[in-house]
Amino acid sequence: MKRNLINHCAALLLLACPAGAAGPVPAQKEAPKPAIWDGAVQHNIKTGDITVITPVTGITTAQDTYDIVAPFDGRVEDLEAEVFSFATPKTLLARMVSTEMAALLDSSSEAERKQTERRWKDVYSYTEIKPETQGMITNVYVEPHTRVMKGDRLFTVARKVVIVGKNTEPLYSRLAAGMTAKVEYARNPDVKFETKLVNFLSLKGSPYINRLWLEVVDLRDGIKIGAQFNGQLFVGKSENAMLVPRQDIIESGGKRFLVTEIKTGLETAEELEILGHSSLYLEPLRPAAESNDGKTKKDR
Repeated sequence: MKRNLINHCAALLLLACPAGAAGPVPAQKEAPKPAIWDGAVQHNIKTGDITVITPVTGITTAQDTYDIVAPFDGRVEDLEAEVFSFATPKTLLARMVSTEMAALLDSSSEAERKQTERRWKDVYSYTEIKPETQGMITNVYVEPHTRVMKGDRLFTVARKVVIVGKNTEPLYSRLAAGMTAKVEYARNPDVKFETKLVNFLSLKGSPYINRLWLEVVDLRDGIKIGAQFNGQLFVGKSENAMLVPRQDIIESGGKRFLVTEIKTGLETAEELEILGHSSLYLEPLRPAAESNDGKTKKDR
């Protein structure tokens, strides 16, 4: 019986260790994975000029306005100003006479009027109405021979004319106050003006479209308030600049990165010294859906 038990154990060992097996099979080592940037396309940073100009459109508005009022009870005899005309402190807008002088003039015939004016010039005289500062006449409230009371509005003058509008194409460069734009009247391209950017605000939901405030710097006749003007805003120009395609920039945490070839110095197993970089960089790897046209949805 003892011999039968030994033979049974030997049979179990043979089943556990098939013929030809020399022992446990060692685990196979995995092949090293390729580096994440292996196969990335290499490019050189280019050097060239870049100019950024964006089309703009907007409506003219009157700002920093003030009223010119009648200095006394009387009548507006002559009216020289027109709506949307440019005026300076030397510009004659109108001439007024007092109520008494108006009655005296009305009592004279046309032939006697000039004689009456000369006779009474030391007592009654015309009062010239002029603006305090230069600006655009945005409103005229009287006509010749209009009777007015002291304090009645005669004119409204705008010290500033500002075009409130926006850029009509995506703008990726940063804006800054003082940038200039040449604009023209939408209905008459021959009417052109110089403006400067005084304020801007990115539109909610459209980070590359901005609300713009463009102040007209060369005020003159012909600027109609409430009219549409179109033009181009000059954002900037750089010469001999390093240029790379926008799509090759990596954005992370509000910062921008470019994977460039670096020049190294001393090295250890843990660290190496960076001496600089070359103009060679790697194009970022993208999913196939994004690489069809080289742009992501964010870039469009």
